[in-house]
Amino acid sequence: MRIPMKWLALAVPVPLLVACSEQPSAPKAAETALVPGASASLHVAQTYTVRDLGTLGGTYSEGRAINDAGWVVGMSDVGGGVIHAFLWKDGHMTDLGTLGGSYSKALGINDDGEIVGAAALVGDAVDHAFLWRHGKMIDLGGLGGVYAEGFVINNEGDVAGGGLTPADAFYAAVWRHGRIENLGALGGTSSWANGIGRGDVVVGGATVDAANTVWHAFIWKHGHMHDIGTLGGTSGGASYINASGTVVGGSSLAGDVYERAFIWQHGRMSDLGTLGGDYTIAYAQWINDAGQVAGGSCTVNWFPCHAVVWYKGGITDLGLLPGAAEDYSWAQSVNDRGLVAGSSVTATGELHAVLWVPQDRDHW
Repeated sequence: MRIPMKWLALAVPVPLLVACSEQPSAPKAAETALVPGASASLHVAQTYTVRDLGTLGGTYSEGRAINDAGWVVGMSDVGGGVIHAFLWKDGHMTDLGTLGGSYSKALGINDDGEIVGAAALVGDAVDHAFLWRHGKMIDLGGLGGVYAEGFVINNEGDVAGGGLTPADAFYAAVWRHGRIENLGALGGTSSWANGIGRGDVVVGGATVDAANTVWHAFIWKHGHMHDIGTLGGTSGGASYINASGTVVGGSSLAGDVYERAFIWQHGRMSDLGTLGGDYTIAYAQWINDAGQVAGGSCTVNWFPCHAVVWYKGGITDLGLLPGAAEDYSWAQSVNDRGLVAGSSVTATGELHAVLWVPQDRDHW
């Protein structure tokens, strides 16, 4: 079985250096305080400049993660719908190649510039997790099935992600000291890992029932997986954990009609709220060590969506690329300097990786 797409990374491309443009984000509204669990209009204690990072020659790119140096990784179309992993730094986008197959995607980067993701082997029948270091892509293998990915890497070089087993079950995994460990599940037979902290701490989502229909967020530490529950609904998952042990992710509310971003701290899960109005659902992707949370808020059908940052009880709409042909942007990662990596629709209707830069960094 494969994980529901709303909990998984988008798979999806590489050799060209791409010029970038830098422009102000769409205008923001007046600041509104946000009580966890409630909706708000907009919070604008901070304003941002949005930068289009371009593509590797095709019509698509997506920013997935950013390190404290401001380097962004993700995936891009290199032409003809072929997707490769990229690294964007110093204004240029570089193709990271593959493991011999046709495609790859980069999902995580640490402060040493080590990158993880997934790439196809020769013949494209099997994808393995990879580690990119010093200009070389290294095959990390998987759990014995036809797909594995490294989703995130910490500054110690430990990698969290997941893979399919020979029985076609997808499990969270950790690569550490040259070994891979299957983290198991919460009663079902499926899990995935999205975040890794210092030492022996991983977060993600896992099924709690034999039918693999109910997902809960988990924290895995000291060799054991712990269920941290939901916001009252049946399903949820954790996306990231910061140095303080604060966890963010998404969960359905009671009745399973709406899904919301959550923050979990001191043993309690709280609703981060939404942009309000028609924007009734939200998902949190990342939390930095200052407590800024990046993600998106959407209408009930997950479109339109706007990239947002939650911070100190407020929510900021990061806006779109100017003239965007469709009302869609998403924030995937925020570094400790407050820079945000994600994606926005362009004026020509393409989806491009973007970087939102706070205009007043001292604010954070």
